[in-house]
Amino acid sequence: MKVNCVIVTYNRLALLKECLAAIEKQTYPIHKVIVIDNCSTDGTEEYLKAYAVHPQFQVIRTEQNIGGAGGFSLGVKTSVLGGGDYTWMMDDDTIPSPKALEALMQTATQSNDIGFVCSKVLWTDNTLHPRNIPGGLKKDTIENNGITACRCEVCTFVSVLVSSRAVYKVGLPIKEFFIWFDDIEYTLRITKAGFKNYYTEQSIVVHKTPDVYDPNIEQAPVNMAKRFYYQTRNTCYFKHREQPNKLLFRLSIWNKLRILKRRINRRKDGHKQEFLDAVKKGCHDGLTFYPKIEYLPL
Repeated sequence: MKVNCVIVTYNRLALLKECLAAIEKQTYPIHKVIVIDNCSTDGTEEYLKAYAVHPQFQVIRTEQNIGGAGGFSLGVKTSVLGGGDYTWMMDDDTIPSPKALEALMQTATQSNDIGFVCSKVLWTDNTLHPRNIPGGLKKDTIENNGITACRCEVCTFVSVLVSSRAVYKVGLPIKEFFIWFDDIEYTLRITKAGFKNYYTEQSIVVHKTPDVYDPNIEQAPVNMAKRFYYQTRNTCYFKHREQPNKLLFRLSIWNKLRILKRRINRRKDGHKQEFLDAVKKGCHDGLTFYPKIEYLPL
């Protein structure tokens, strides 16, 4: 089985170096490491030139920053069309333990109806990272060579192994999302397509974010305000897809904005307006935001 690793990076050279070093220590062989450089300006381009000449590595530098969603969409497309059976996805601040991929593959290869398998994600203090806990966990478990895994429905792109069978069936991640909710939408799409998906605690990675806050609009730091535009707009798309009735869809967006306003008003730091502006614009743009899913040729 050919496994390709996709790493999306943007202006975090120190973390990228650490991530690549961890990838090179994996006990399970990786066919190709595909690095999507989102037009970094911190020396990443120069650093990756040494990797670009290595046959195991493929470095793709975008002409502009296309966001995490655009990077993962491009990376998965490159991986699958390049003959990969599985694509292992992660951000540049993800540091996998040496047996992380081996544990994922022990689970993923048990049957053809497994769409994705995700890792246990820790923060730097070895506690569970609250932003990367899989959703829809079930008691349904499987075991292979001492590696146990339980069913789940959604996860983030911080160390998830996706089968090419699933990609061909459900298409690519939605690149127009730019950031936020692209991973939840995509993994849920795989689940709804009928694939069984799993979470294994024996595949361990560290997500080296600066802190471990839960991105709740009531408590998120003010520098996150603009990101809530994407979160709001992208979830509007999901609601549109699930609710084709135009009137009911518009009513649901109005109700969404009402709820967000109420939550923002609970903030106690004097930065309510920044978040309010972001979600208002997100709801407005979300009314007409409906990108098409890109499918790969069979």
